Amino acid sequence: MVAELREAGAEIVSWDTDKADIYIVNTCSVTNIADRKSRQMIHKAHAMNPEAVVIAVGCYVQARAEELKEDNAVDILIGNNEKSRLIPVLEEYYFNHGIKETAGVTEHGHVAEENDNECAEDYTETFAEKQVKLPKSRWTGSSADINGRNFKSRVSSYVNDISKERHYEELRTGEIEDEGRVFLKVQDGCNQFCSYCIIPLVRGRIRSRSVESTVKEVQDFAERGYHEMVLTGIHLSSYGLDFDDSNYEYAMDHDIPSEHLLELIRSVAAVPGVERVRLGSLEPRIITEAFVDELKKIPELCPHFHLSLQSGCDRTLKQMNRHYTTEDFRRSVSIIRKAWKNAAVTTDVIVGFPGETSEDFEESYKFIDEIGFYELHVFKYSRRQGTVADRMKEQVPDKIKSERSERLIKLDGLKSQEFRKRYIGAQEEIIPEEIVEIKGVKYLRGYNRSYVRYLIPFTECGSDESKIGQIIRVVGRDFCETCVLAMPI
Repeated sequence: MVAELREAGAEIVSWDTDKADIYIVNTCSVTNIADRKSRQMIHKAHAMNPEAVVIAVGCYVQARAEELKEDNAVDILIGNNEKSRLIPVLEEYYFNHGIKETAGVTEHGHVAEENDNECAEDYTETFAEKQVKLPKSRWTGSSADINGRNFKSRVSSYVNDISKERHYEELRTGEIEDEGRVFLKVQDGCNQFCSYCIIPLVRGRIRSRSVESTVKEVQDFAERGYHEMVLTGIHLSSYGLDFDDSNYEYAMDHDIPSEHLLELIRSVAAVPGVERVRLGSLEPRIITEAFVDELKKIPELCPHFHLSLQSGCDRTLKQMNRHYTTEDFRRSVSIIRKAWKNAAVTTDVIVGFPGETSEDFEESYKFIDEIGFYELHVFKYSRRQGTVADRMKEQVPDKIKSERSERLIKLDGLKSQEFRKRYIGAQEEIIPEEIVEIKGVKYLRGYNRSYVRYLIPFTECGSDESKIGQIIRVVGRDFCETCVLAMPI
């Protein structure tokens, strides 16, 4: 969205210090806390400039559009799979509200974004000629005007039925702040319907970006000097299955290889200048010996695998509707570690799922301890209205959730440090991403291929900021917080 705003003449201004004319809040709805933060950010934007246009987009909007229509702090709602229409939506809003544009949209045209970025927007003099004609059936509140929109409501809503969407919305990554890695979204939607998760309701069914479109953007970033590409998606393991009108469960039940995902990885890795390809979160059943054998043929593939576990208790996994057992997960990890000596395996775990007994948690804790993850992301179960788990009895008290979370976080610290020890005295290639200051000392901070964080004293690099984003060789010497302290070779 930021790239489109800039191309339309937007000026990016600071959220905290500048007054904007348009505020854009990209919302999240994965937990109740995310919902609350989304609401707070919307109201903060309105309070910062009551005369500004406040736009809310994303998952919270998709889930709570009807409620937000009654919220006086927001002017425009844009659901998922409609973000690419931001510019025409703004043009239409200004036209229908009788706001005259000068050299652009407004006198100042500043726009602010939720992620501490703010944008300024200029609209052209041909604004009135840019009305967008849309099928009435696609839009909520479609009564009777030429665009299928109902402008009797103060809030303009562009929220469609996401469950019916079958096309992948192309959104360019554009300018990025991270100088080391490029996060490329290549897949959207999920068909899994885990009992605790609202994502299928707000992101819709699986939809994949074409290999051609992805490679084109990778080429652009590689030409600009970026060496690492991270392929991400809501359910990355389902990538390309929609091309064949298939789904993940059918593919797993019929032992269908993940050829589309492999093709994507190979194609990205083949782009000149790309030195690393890292994968986002994977479902554990995709890890087979055949799949890993193909991955090993791609030297650019980073041996870092984020396999989503959620629980180490089979009874809880079944209640979560996760479709695999702890034995399945154990087998996948074994295949990975057999293929790569220093493969990093990371995961997510939910504690306090409805009905999780003390015995269930102890079983989960024991399994997590056995696997020995490099990093463990621990989440306390959050009820989401509209999910199966929200209706389950035996909801676990918050106090018990916190106690279980603390135990796993402590275990995570021990296991992570144990994994990092193998890099003391070892030579590694690091891509520095930023300069940080710890206790008055400046460091370059970056990652190796296994996603281990490194700190290199800034003075040892000749105070050369140009090394950010470039591959440098280092040797591990010690530990510093959650990083390996290293020296350049």
